[in-house]
Amino acid sequence: MITHVGRCGAALLAAGWLSLAPMSVAAQPPRPPVEPSDPAAEPATVDTPSTRLLQAAMLGRIDEVRGAIAAKADVDETTPAGSTALAAAAIHGHLAIVEALLVAGADIDLPDRTGATPLYAAASQGHTAVVAALAAKGADVKAADNQGITPAMAAASANQAATVTFLATHGADLNTADKQGTTALMAAAFAGHLPAVQALIDGGARIDTKDQNGRTALHAAAMGGDAGIARALLAKGADLNAEDQGGLSALAYAASSGHAGVVQALQGAGLKKGADMALAYAARSCHEDTVKLLLAGKADVNARPAGKPALSMAAAGGCEIAVRLLLDAGATVDATDDEGTTALMEAANVGLLPIVQLLLDKGADLEVRNKSGQNAWLLAAMGQKLDVVELFRKLRGEPKP
Repeated sequence: MITHVGRCGAALLAAGWLSLAPMSVAAQPPRPPVEPSDPAAEPATVDTPSTRLLQAAMLGRIDEVRGAIAAKADVDETTPAGSTALAAAAIHGHLAIVEALLVAGADIDLPDRTGATPLYAAASQGHTAVVAALAAKGADVKAADNQGITPAMAAASANQAATVTFLATHGADLNTADKQGTTALMAAAFAGHLPAVQALIDGGARIDTKDQNGRTALHAAAMGGDAGIARALLAKGADLNAEDQGGLSALAYAASSGHAGVVQALQGAGLKKGADMALAYAARSCHEDTVKLLLAGKADVNARPAGKPALSMAAAGGCEIAVRLLLDAGATVDATDDEGTTALMEAANVGLLPIVQLLLDKGADLEVRNKSGQNAWLLAAMGQKLDVVELFRKLRGEPKP
């Protein structure tokens, strides 16, 4: 039969923003709605007019709905998850059944256990005609679920632009934020839903609202990777230099995931703030094209964002091509982080022989020690990276034990 009317929208958002460690603010995602659950998954146990009504409403069988109503079904009967026949009809877009249930006196705003109302359910699936019918009878277009997610957020998260536009012109507040500070615009931007983003902008959504971690819709677009959305936000005056509470600009968010198109769009708009951090993250994650873009944009190859040079981050991340690109761009081969660790130590510690060899070929000093008194050889030996240890032994001309 019918389960609850689940929160709608983009599972992409629930998956989360990529962690950009080290940073002072954990990169947790804006909280979107989840996908609606399968209304056919919950079996009915008793055959009554009310359970027949729930079944018929979900399946779109208007004659059976009328028959159940005539048989004195409770039009507000719910499943264990709190879903009504009206919610079931709404989430499946069965307009005639929605209208019949409203005539029969169904509670128009009765929420399920997640707090989702029938109008919310319809909005989550883009059933604009159903949303309109419910709104015309007084349904609350602003009613949020238990997470603070509104019908407008639900529609935007599912890229239902027409529904967003309807809600915007019928009293919905497009700038409401959920309990995590996420707005509909952030959710749509992260998910890559340009039609929904455009509908929200046209409907008056504020561009530079920040969530509880200081992130804007431009950060969301950068993390999601849609250059078209980034450009749309910038065209409407998005703050190019906005930083989250960890001091990261949209450029760092885009670079960390290798969204070269977004990096290019941000650079084209003049964004330079955070380029050094962006380079370090791109190098760590081995995003070759993004590293090249940032180097071409004059990111400082020897900067130490968060206390660590890009070369060390590339070596620790096992990215030989990034190590090579950084060295060719003038990275200091023996540059240290705040702990005195070099790129050679990073590579030796995890046993990355090709990177170790490349660094040595570029003149890396095997004898440099970190603040704990460890050199690359000791770190390799402690980690039992025997091929690296053997290479170091040969270089030092020591006999094999």
